[in-house]
Amino acid sequence: MKSSAPTPAPVSSPPTSALLVDDDDFMLDFVGDMLSELGLSDIKTANSGISGAQVFDQSAVKPEVVLCDLCMPDSDGFEFMEALAERKYAGGVILVSGMDSRTLNSASLMGKFHRLKILATISKPVNKQALSEALSKLR
Repeated sequence: MKSSAPTPAPVSSPPTSALLVDDDDFMLDFVGDMLSELGLSDIKTANSGISGAQVFDQSAVKPEVVLCDLCMPDSDGFEFMEALAERKYAGGVILVSGMDSRTLNSASLMGKFHRLKILATISKPVNKQALSEALSKLR
């Protein structure tokens, strides 16, 4: 008689690659260091939505997760999310901002409208625990 035990779900590995888009160099370094501490080894950065789209397009292997600030000059996080949607990005997106929770919620809804996989919205200053929890949703 065969065992009726369920087959275990495959265990997916944690993400290893990220694109971090923020106009603040300190935040790029600070969050980049946290991502490294959380096990990500391939971290690319960009300081605007425009340069973020360029880095994304030039990446042979697309990042598993994108972290994006909302308020940036030239091309903000909303425009960058539209660019990701145009490229049919299937990875996870974490929105990071110093803006109020209502704006973060609106940005999350807009991302979902564009069929992006919004993992979390995190208020600045970024907290390592919140970042870890957001990344765990990608697994």
